[in-house]
Amino acid sequence: MKAYNIAIYIRLSIADEDIGTSKAESDSVGNQRSLISRFLDRHPALAKYPRSEFCDDGFTGTNTDRPAFTDMMNRVKKGEFNLICVKDFSRFSRDYIEIGDSLECLFPFLGVRFISVNDNYDSDNYIGTTGGLDVVMRNIVYAAYSKDLSMKTTTAKIQLMKQGKFVGGYAPYGYVLHPTIRNKLAIDPEAAEVVRKIFLLAIDGNTPTEIAIRLNDERIPTPGQYFIERHPDTKKYRRSSDKLNWSHAMVYRTLTKLVYTGCAVGHERRTVAPLSRKTVKQDIEKQFIVENMHEAIVSREEYDQAQAVIRKTGRSPAKASYYHPLRSLVRCGNCGRCMAFLKSKKGFHCTYGRTDRNSACPTEAIHTAVDIEQRIYDAIMLFLKASGEKGNLSDMLLKKKKSEIQKNMDMLADFQKQCGKLKKQKLKSYEEYSGGAITKQAYLDEKHIIDEKLRSIEDSIAAAKQRIADLESVEESEPQTSQLDRFLNEPSLTYDMAHAFVEAVYIYPDGTTEICWKFKDFTEGNPESVNQA
Repeated sequence: MKAYNIAIYIRLSIADEDIGTSKAESDSVGNQRSLISRFLDRHPALAKYPRSEFCDDGFTGTNTDRPAFTDMMNRVKKGEFNLICVKDFSRFSRDYIEIGDSLECLFPFLGVRFISVNDNYDSDNYIGTTGGLDVVMRNIVYAAYSKDLSMKTTTAKIQLMKQGKFVGGYAPYGYVLHPTIRNKLAIDPEAAEVVRKIFLLAIDGNTPTEIAIRLNDERIPTPGQYFIERHPDTKKYRRSSDKLNWSHAMVYRTLTKLVYTGCAVGHERRTVAPLSRKTVKQDIEKQFIVENMHEAIVSREEYDQAQAVIRKTGRSPAKASYYHPLRSLVRCGNCGRCMAFLKSKKGFHCTYGRTDRNSACPTEAIHTAVDIEQRIYDAIMLFLKASGEKGNLSDMLLKKKKSEIQKNMDMLADFQKQCGKLKKQKLKSYEEYSGGAITKQAYLDEKHIIDEKLRSIEDSIAAAKQRIADLESVEESEPQTSQLDRFLNEPSLTYDMAHAFVEAVYIYPDGTTEICWKFKDFTEGNPESVNQA
């Protein structure tokens, strides 16, 4: 008798709940696990063999790029499992072509038995033949169902947005979800008063920075702090610092939100790709804007007046950047935040100190950039010449490259671990909902919070992978050496030069400057250049 090592595959798709509670409960993880376990236990030829469970949460059956599914299939191909058991074909995949290829080509080649319990399918019954026309037809139906469900769900949301209905998980600052009318916003009196104050200050000619200072002086909580105060149990905004204050950017975003005029605004963002979680701002003509859908905090005239003022008084945060050689490297020694470069005064200052008068950061101090640039330039030149003479430049670069790769690999592993924990948390929440332990709204709130975190972590994972790939693609010595040779010919500090050698520059309230270099070898060769007043 053939011995088996059994892989149990379970897939939980959030889209399943859209077709009704009974279906959602039927496809819950617990139900799938119990059904498969009972089936195997009732078959003496299978009951005694070891089982391993693979579970994907929130992945559509049309997407084969599922973590647990991929892991299972890789191990199947390595010969670790020779039997796969699922509740039904739709759990394995809704791509009938993929299932047909697996049943007729891949699994027979690998000697893998496939069982779909609810479909009464066992590949051992089709030895020497195809999987049967009924298998193909059943999965054609599944594929059609999947597409139809997706279209219906998306179309329903778009229709709601076109009607001016609010379909987001959380109300924007200044509003709350209407207590009795679904998909409608109601004014939050306390927060709305702050929003109106911001608009009136802007109309009076105040810049976003001046408004931020005023709000901080009056100790008015930021939107994130306000939300946490009223929802202490939720995890939204948990990464926000307790010291987070109003900023120029925060005020600017408030002033440019059309929702405060009573308009319902939908479809503001879109995904960059069909299976991607990353979103970008949608073109204005593709957004859904419906007027007079909820009570306005400011009139349209006041909104337009505020836009005219902020266009005259200051640029948007996205356009205010200047690529100084030390951009993003200079930090305040008191709060640790990046200092801004004032082109007009040719120096750095801490914006946090300007917007929060209670901060210990200097409010008016401008630290001249020229002196800092010159010290860094001189130190780099000294090091490059000394390294060239010693012939140890390539070794140093190689060590640095390996160190950077390992650092990013450690970060990647940590991000992936966080991602796994969040997915388990999301799965648990759905099981609690499908089992009746929590309400649908509580589940949706938790799901929204987790999805936001997952999007952020997945962006970090992608960035770490890209960084590792970039580092691995760099040649070991010659190109980098020639790059550094080019630095030797630079008459002054450049952006590339500074960012190649400097980790950070800290400027303290008393004017003391601390330069943190990226290379340990650098500080060892130039001990006098590490800290300078």
